[in-house]
Amino acid sequence: MYLGELTFTTNEEVLIKQYMDLASCSKNKNAAGLGSLAYELSKGVESVIVGDDINSKHIKIVAEAIRRPDDFWSWVKKNQMDSKDLKFLANAESGFKMAGWPWDKAFTLASAYLSIIGDVPQIVMNESSNSAFFPYWVAIDKHTSLGKRSLLKCAEKFSLDKGGLGWVQFYLESAKCENLQFSWWWEKEKKWRFESEGLGEGRAEAIWSDACVFLHELLFSKGLAIAEELDGSFDRYNKIMKNQGSLI
Repeated sequence: MYLGELTFTTNEEVLIKQYMDLASCSKNKNAAGLGSLAYELSKGVESVIVGDDINSKHIKIVAEAIRRPDDFWSWVKKNQMDSKDLKFLANAESGFKMAGWPWDKAFTLASAYLSIIGDVPQIVMNESSNSAFFPYWVAIDKHTSLGKRSLLKCAEKFSLDKGGLGWVQFYLESAKCENLQFSWWWEKEKKWRFESEGLGEGRAEAIWSDACVFLHELLFSKGLAIAEELDGSFDRYNKIMKNQGSLI
């Protein structure tokens, strides 16, 4: 499944089916990488542009799309497209309108642009994905109150900048996923981010090797509690669905 096949809905059964399909298919983060670099450029961060790199033009185009989204979508619709491309771009535009954070909007613009230039990855379904184990503690990151407090403790313990540690955690753990295709733009953005934080040449990986052990100790028990809560919710959901089935 990819953007062109998504249905934006609040129907629980449709959502669960889509989540399962998304979990089973290959992932690609080029739109996130390109969108992030373009978002930084749109704010005036020129360091994302590297000399005479021919790929810089793509960052500049998406950055301009961020500044002038109406003009961008008008340009998109002038391109020759088949029905599959039309659905993809219609969903990208819907995602843009629904997105709350500016960088999320940037990702949808980047996905539309990559589609226009023919850089849409081939999606592969993996029916044998093993979901028996998931380290729930890694989900308690800088987006949660407990995660923020834990990051602060970790930064203090190892004398690190909290912001830089947050990025290290994000790229080396929080953003990890199964069946990830090589995503050139994602790797480019990660490299730029680490270097801009003074964490180049393997320093980020060295920091995380120690920090992850400490954060695991802080968050493991909470991760277990989350797992138990989710298992309980899943059991209750199955009972409800079974009862509904018996009433039909």
